[in-house]
Amino acid sequence: MISVFELALGEAPVEEELISTRNVPLLGGWNAMSPESPEIQAAAKKAVEQFNTESKAKKFFKLLDVSSAETQVTNLINYKIHATIGKTKCRKTENADLETCDMAKKRLQCHFHVQYNPRNEELTVVATSCKR
Repeated sequence: MISVFELALGEAPVEEELISTRNVPLLGGWNAMSPESPEIQAAAKKAVEQFNTESKAKKFFKLLDVSSAETQVTNLINYKIHATIGKTKCRKTENADLETCDMAKKRLQCHFHVQYNPRNEELTVVATSCKR
C-alpha cells in the first residue's frame, strides 16, 4: 500500500489510466450496420414477404442480397435496407417454399424501410421502393 506521503513526494511510481476516444453513435441518428446481421436479415425477409403479398406479379420474389443497411434507435428501431430481390419460377397460387424455388432472370433493386417495435417484437414495413 502506498501512503499519501510517498505519493506526494513522488517516491513511488503512479500508473495513470490511458484515456482514449471512442466512436459513439449519435443518439437518434442513422448508423451503418452489417448487412449480414440477423436483425437486418430478418427485417429484409419481412419486407420481401410483404412485397410478395402486395405485388401484382404472378410469381414470388426472393431475397438475394442485402448490399447495405442503416439503423436508427428511437422509441422504435428503424432499418433502411438496400437489397436485391429476384423473381422465382414459383407461382403464388402454388403455396411453394421460397428456399427451394428456381430463380428466373428478373432482378430488382429495392429500398426498404422497416420498423421493429421491441415492446411487442413486431416488424412493420413502412415503405418499399423497387426498380430494375
